[in-house]
Amino acid sequence: MSVPRVLQKLKTSMQKRPLLFNSIIYGSFYTGAEFAQQTYNKVFKFSLPSPSASENAEELSSIDTKKSPFIWIKKFNDALGLSDDDSWTQSGNYNWAQLKRYAIYGCLVAGPVLHGWYKWLDATYKGKTMKIVLIKLSTDQFILTPPLVMMFFISMSLMEGKADVFNECKVKFLQTFKTSCMYWLPVQFLNFLLIPPALRVSYVSVAAFCWVNILCYLKSVPLSECDQNNKIKY
Repeated sequence: MSVPRVLQKLKTSMQKRPLLFNSIIYGSFYTGAEFAQQTYNKVFKFSLPSPSASENAEELSSIDTKKSPFIWIKKFNDALGLSDDDSWTQSGNYNWAQLKRYAIYGCLVAGPVLHGWYKWLDATYKGKTMKIVLIKLSTDQFILTPPLVMMFFISMSLMEGKADVFNECKVKFLQTFKTSCMYWLPVQFLNFLLIPPALRVSYVSVAAFCWVNILCYLKSVPLSECDQNNKIKY
């Protein structure tokens, strides 16, 4: 099959199933960014200290899982092997559990949310005048981004099986949001000014490949490395 026919078939599939296409694209870039960071860490022997499986188990022991309203999430995590164990740190292999968590978040959470969000945003604010672009930019950054950052930390904590699924979000939210403003404001300015609506999520996915590397770092910094003002020490 020739390249033009492949591209035409891909375009047709995207038009027929935009939600599925955008979710897969976003999830792929999200997971790829985490894979790239793990590869970099393996090659250059760089790693951040992280809680071991035994520490996570000790944290979970304080909860009566039989009475927990999240018991179905625990079963889901166990079925898909989303919880970390010590084997990957000892062997130096990839953390496949973490890669699966990023794939699930990217494909099933962030991808669909962004697809619906940009569809609504483009329908509500039409045009490419500077006023419309700035409205879209501020709406995207200051209305969508805060709950999306919270959703990231909370959903990751749920998949990691943490006892307090809100603690990491409370500690790292402010620094993560400030960092996202420095990165996403110029990126999204170009997005709303130049990118066609049909390619909106795909463009954000490519930009997310760079952003997720930053986010992965912020996520992997142990809470003990954050100072009393909840600022992450770089």
